[in-house]
Order: sequence, then structure tokens, then C-alpha cells
Amino acid sequence: MIGESGREWTGADLAVVVGDYVSQLEKTLAGKPFDRATHDRTVRFVTGKSDMPITWKQGEISAVLSLIGLPILKDMPPRWSYDEALLDAVEDQLAMKPTLLASAVRPAALFTAPSAIPLIEAAPPKPMPMDDRLIRAIQRFDMSGREADDRFLKGLGVASVVAHEARRLSDRGRPDLAGRIRPARDGDAEGCDVISFGLDEIPRLLVVKATLAGEVAPFGLSHAEFELAKAQPSAFRIRRVYDLLGEARFYRMKPPFH
Repeated sequence: MIGESGREWTGADLAVVVGDYVSQLEKTLAGKPFDRATHDRTVRFVTGKSDMPITWKQGEISAVLSLIGLPILKDMPPRWSYDEALLDAVEDQLAMKPTLLASAVRPAALFTAPSAIPLIEAAPPKPMPMDDRLIRAIQRFDMSGREADDRFLKGLGVASVVAHEARRLSDRGRPDLAGRIRPARDGDAEGCDVISFGLDEIPRLLVVKATLAGEVAPFGLSHAEFELAKAQPSAFRIRRVYDLLGEARFYRMKPPFH
């Protein structure tokens, strides 16, 4: 790709801009202050690029990280025009940063979060195009698997969904049903995270998928969740909770999944 300077982005240039982005993201997740202007000056000096191509490339980095399933820097919105060379550069940086992968699931800020976070409902995102190269990167870092294994993140997501479901029913004149919303426990259907209800009083078996990343972050169903969806499709629901320490939104899904 040709930059505004008239020179292509070399592998060395990409390593610099991606490394700088990752450094800022690490500090953000750790709650450490940093000077964005100093970072930008360093990238300009080392790469010889001006502000516009650097900003554009940072947006492409946000897009790649979003698709892999990591949080992004909020002032660098995704640009979906990235190429394979950038994907390679992002993979190289992530492979060297196991602590970043861990803090992307459980950052320091998570421990000071309230026990349940108010959620805003949003529409499901449009499906993103996936090629084999991107799928390999997603599988390599397996952020959805890391999130599913983290009981603290999962617990925060479940508590936030329980609180949202209770508010929903109370606001619709059913405080009696709101009082019956609860996390799943031993004896409930395997694969279920939350027992909720529709206004028709019919139980809903909710699966909660929580992430600190954005709406396009991938996730999957466990074997137990998949079997539950097949066995009770009319009751099975997914609540995909995302940007949990940011805008804290969620969207709904239910069978059939296409």
C-alpha cells in the first residue's frame, strides 16, 4: 500500500506502527497514563509518514484487532480496508505479547467494576467477510475461548444480564417475573447461564457471551450450549455482551442460526 509520503509501507514500518498501537493498548488496559502525542511523534519520525496515513493505518489495526476479538483504542475507529501484510504484522505483535492477551480478557479495570454493569441493547452486527487467513488468526489466539474460561469475566456478564432482564420485566409491569430472574445453578439445563422469562411467563434459557472487545468479536457455542439449542430451540437465547468496560452493549440471538 502506498502512503501519503509516496513510499510503500514496508514490513519495518508496519512493525513500528503496530507495535506502538499495541503499546498504547497495553497501557490503556492496565489503567496507566500515556501521552498520545509522544507516541504519534515517534511513529512519524521512525516511519517518515505524515499524520493522515498513520491515522488510516491505526484504523486498519483497530479493524484487525476487532475481528480477532481484542479491545481497541477508542479514538482509533476501525477501517476495514486492511491487507494481509498488516494482518501478518498484527499477528507477529500479538504472538510476542501473551500478557496483552490475558489483560484483554481480565484487565486491571475489571476488578474495580461494579458487580453488574447497566447494558444498552443494540442490533446484531452485519456478518463480516471471513477468509481462511483471518480465520487462522482468530483460531490462533482464540480470544473467545479465553473469555469463556475466565470465570470473573463470565460472572460479570451474567450478573449484568440478570440485572438487565429484571429491569426489562419490571419496566413492563411484571415485577413478579423480574424477581424470578436468576443465574443458572445445579439442576438447571446444562449450557444455560441465566433463567429468564418472556412477558408470556414462558421461561427463557439464556447463554451469556461476554467480551471487552467490540460487536464484531467472534464467539462460539460450547458442546453443551449447542445441544441445548437443539433440544430447546424455542427457549434458547444468546445474549452477546460486548465492550463491557466501555459502552457496555448487548445484542440478542436465537435459533435458527444461519
